[in-house]
Amino acid sequence: MVDGIEKIDVLIHQLSQLEEDLDKLSDDRRETARAEIQKVRAEIVDLLIEALHGGDVFTRRGAAYGLSKLPDKKTVGVLVRALEDEDDSVRSWASEALGEIGDECSLHYLVRALKEENPYVAYNITRAIMKFPKGQAVEAISSALEIGDRNIRRRAAKLLGELRHKKSVSRLAALLSDPDPAVRYEAVEALRKIGDVKVLGRLISCLGDESVDVRYGAIQALRSLGDERAVEPLIRICLENEDLRPYALEAIRELCGDDSTEPVFEALRQIQALVSETSHRVLAVRGKVTKRIIS
Repeated sequence: MVDGIEKIDVLIHQLSQLEEDLDKLSDDRRETARAEIQKVRAEIVDLLIEALHGGDVFTRRGAAYGLSKLPDKKTVGVLVRALEDEDDSVRSWASEALGEIGDECSLHYLVRALKEENPYVAYNITRAIMKFPKGQAVEAISSALEIGDRNIRRRAAKLLGELRHKKSVSRLAALLSDPDPAVRYEAVEALRKIGDVKVLGRLISCLGDESVDVRYGAIQALRSLGDERAVEPLIRICLENEDLRPYALEAIRELCGDDSTEPVFEALRQIQALVSETSHRVLAVRGKVTKRIIS
C-alpha cells in the first residue's frame, strides 16, 4: 500500500510540476500544453475512479488517496459510496477528497457518515464538513441533530459549537435533555463556545445532571458566560460536591474577583463545625439511650 501511494504521489507531483511550468512556454505552445495536461489529468482521475470502484483493499486505498489529491466533481459519486467501504483508510481518504471537492450534494452523506465508529476516520469526516461554506454546513448538520444514532448527534453538536452558530442555540439546548450523556456533554460544550446568555437557566439546570462530565461542562460554560446569576448555583456546587468544588471555585473567582471565594471557604468551615457539633450531640444522645437500656 505504501509503495502504491508513493507512486501516486510521484505521479501527482510530476503533473503539478508540468502545470507550473506552463508559464515558461510561449503563448501559442502554452494552450496546447495545457490541453494535453488536462487530458492526462482526466485520464488519471478516470483510472483512480475505476480502481476505487472495483479494486482490492490496497488498490482502493491508493485510489482514494489519489482522488483526495486530484479533486474533481465527477468523482463525487464513487467517493460517496466509498464512505461505506469496509476499510478505515479508504473511508478516511474518501471523506478528505469530498472535503477538497466541496460539492454540496455530498454534505448530506458526510453528515450521515458521522456515525463512524473509528475516531480517526470520524475526525477526517468532521474536517471535511468544516471545509464547506458555513451556511451549507450548518444546515446539513442541524438536520442531523434528531437522528437516532448517538455518534451523529454528539458530533453534529460538536460541529455546531466549532462553527459558533448562534441560530443553533435552541436546537442545542434541546439536546441537554438527550438520553445519552455524551450528547448532553457535547451540547453543553457547544453552548459554551457559542456563548449565548439566553441558555443560562438551562446550563444551571445541568449542574444537577447525573453525568459528572456534563456537570463539569456546565461549570465551564457558566464561567465563560460571565453572568453573576450563576454565582448562587456555583456556590451550592462548592458546598455539596467536593470533586467539582475546585472548578466551581475557579468559576466564582473569575466571575467575582480574587477575594470572592473567602466567603465560600468560611461557609465550608461553618459546615464542618456544624457537622462536628451535630456528631457530638448525636453521640451524646446515643450514650444516654445506652445508659437507660443498661440500667
